[in-house]
Amino acid sequence: MLRGFLSGIFWGAIVVAVVVGIASLLAPLPATVTPQTSAVEGTAGAVEAADSGAPETTSRTDTTVDEPVQPEVAAPSEDVEPPLTDTAPAPKPEAGMDEASLMQPESPDADGAVKVEGESPVLPNPQAETPDAPSTEDEPSISVNPPQPQAPEVSEEGAFPTPAKDPEPMEEESAEDVTPEAEAGSPPAGEDDGSMLKPAGDLDETFPQHKSERLPTVGGDESVEATVAPAAPRPVVANAEPLENPEGKPVMAIVLVDVGDTSVDPDALSAFPYPLSVAVSTLDPEVREKAAMYRDKGFEVLAMVDIPSAATASDVEVALSAHLSVMPQAVGVMEGLGDGLQGTKVVSDQVAGMLAQSGHGLVMFPNGLNTAQKLAAKEGVPSATVFRDFDGKGQSAVVMRRFLDQAAFKAGQEDGVIMLGRLREETVAALLVWGLQDRAGTVALAPVSAALNTID
Repeated sequence: MLRGFLSGIFWGAIVVAVVVGIASLLAPLPATVTPQTSAVEGTAGAVEAADSGAPETTSRTDTTVDEPVQPEVAAPSEDVEPPLTDTAPAPKPEAGMDEASLMQPESPDADGAVKVEGESPVLPNPQAETPDAPSTEDEPSISVNPPQPQAPEVSEEGAFPTPAKDPEPMEEESAEDVTPEAEAGSPPAGEDDGSMLKPAGDLDETFPQHKSERLPTVGGDESVEATVAPAAPRPVVANAEPLENPEGKPVMAIVLVDVGDTSVDPDALSAFPYPLSVAVSTLDPEVREKAAMYRDKGFEVLAMVDIPSAATASDVEVALSAHLSVMPQAVGVMEGLGDGLQGTKVVSDQVAGMLAQSGHGLVMFPNGLNTAQKLAAKEGVPSATVFRDFDGKGQSAVVMRRFLDQAAFKAGQEDGVIMLGRLREETVAALLVWGLQDRAGTVALAPVSAALNTID
């Protein structure tokens, strides 16, 4: 019930507001307001009202606007000339002009001849006077045709006059004769037979003073026979052991490095069934004794050399000469296990050049494309690279024999290989057992010099 009561009050208020608004719009204006029915007087009053600060009560919409007053302009005086304001175009030229007024060349005469006003002959160029012929007094004193010498008088007795002899002989017999006859080789005075020609002497006459003892006489009895001493064989040949390989098997060389193992008996080693080669370091205190002992047992020896990579060419030359001097029995040089011979190109090139002169062989370890070994071979050095080090890492006897089998197979493909080991009791025992197997029979076990000469 309360809700209905409040709703009626709300809507009633809205209806009352609407009715009051409509009534205010429809009601007439009050009597105090007069509507405007005419235009407001001029703008002067409005301006005054604006200046007074009072609010305007009338509208200025229909106010009449007066025209602006134009200032008076003084009339120009008669003395001042008006500006040039003539814009009329210039008169056009007349097309019918008199042609006679144009410049025309004078017409020639009726007969076609050129009118000549006056004569102007062409004068010749002034010519120089013809020079007079020079007098005989002005001729030069030098004549281009010198007079010929007078012919000598010829006596009836001979073609040339014979010079008179001196009344007194010369006191000094050694005085030099400077007469023309002496210089020309004519006979002395008193011996001239009056002939201008002298007969040649004996053609068989010899001159011992012009005979040289240094040159041989061709076809003579005293012929010189040249004697040339035979060249000494190279160490790679002179210090090598012979090899018998009638079947032409591939060559396989085994090089053992002397590591100072005293358990190996050199006398027992000399009874080994096939040849071996031994490498001895040139820095070993007993290098001379060891090299001589192995060479006496029938083994080829190699000089193991290490040269630092920082060595210059002159250092290599001095060092290599010293290394080879302690092992005159060496068949060649083997690269050492330390610095080796391939530290730099300077070292390897200098070693190859010196060995080419000394006549030693060269054994190197594999290094990349084996450029150093190939360059040495190009220089004429018998050289080769080691195929495999078969006991350098403590391999067992079984592994060593397997490596030797692989080397024998490789030798058949490359005509020869070189294997490297150590002079130890285990290695010697493995080699002895492997030599009794069938694989060893497929190759010719040879000293290292034979492998250097056969490996291509």
